[in-house]
Amino acid sequence: MHVIIDYREKSSGLQELLAAHFNIAVKKIPYGDYLINDRITVERKTARDFLISIIDLRLFKQAVSLKKYCSNPLLLIEGNPYATGLDFDQKAIKGAILSLQSSWQIPIIFSHSKEDSVEILVMIGRQVEVVTNVVHLRGGYRPKKLKNRQLYLLQGLPDVGPKLAHRLLDHFKSAFRVMSATIEELMEVDGVGQTRARRIKEVLDYENMPSG
Repeated sequence: MHVIIDYREKSSGLQELLAAHFNIAVKKIPYGDYLINDRITVERKTARDFLISIIDLRLFKQAVSLKKYCSNPLLLIEGNPYATGLDFDQKAIKGAILSLQSSWQIPIIFSHSKEDSVEILVMIGRQVEVVTNVVHLRGGYRPKKLKNRQLYLLQGLPDVGPKLAHRLLDHFKSAFRVMSATIEELMEVDGVGQTRARRIKEVLDYENMPSG
């Protein structure tokens, strides 16, 4: 995973924490504060800055730019905007939040702390990778031969391209055995390190909770 951090965010304290999970580049970003995997633009504001940006109208100017120039923008608010100590009309806060979500259709995510913000950004990065690998890169191709179907299935896993899919299938002999393998067993295949093996298992072992 990789993230571009706007240079003005260096004082936030997130860069050092994100370095444990992302390949990081720090430079000027035209819009937003973080660009995750070249797809998700995150505008981060502390709760206090969120309120100040409402007062000076900066918030909605930023909303215009995010919607116009960024394909997948979202706003991350760090802290509780209703408990900043500032004398602020709570209806105005709620109105701004609703306006961003409904009128501008910019999702808003709330975090409790810097550490929580990092966890959220990491989860976004991982989900973007899964969607990219499993959905967008697979197109409309539908193989007919059984072995090609197995290879097609394996290429839906994180960081598994055609060559690695072949090596996995040659090593384990079936797609079922690949998906049943442990992290240690996956690492026996050339090109599969611990990080890649963990990411593959993370996708395969994730349990979706029933909705409703």
